[in-house]
Amino acid sequence: MTHFCGRTHSTRLRPQPVTIPLETAPVYAAPAREEIAALAYSYWEKRGRRGGSPLEDWLRAEAELKQHK
Repeated sequence: MTHFCGRTHSTRLRPQPVTIPLETAPVYAAPAREEIAALAYSYWEKRGRRGGSPLEDWLRAEAELKQHK
């Protein structure tokens, strides 16, 4: 194929990227905030409603719920 620069370029096809249709792509639903909050609260209650970190409880609950989904 002649290009506007005057050189002949290859006409071989380049590989096209593979696309996955949306209906076949896996869907991962994040746990609901209410679920995470309830589980994190239960961790605090199990500690006798003392100490700990709300952020650590939240992250632990979120990770645990993601494993089960």
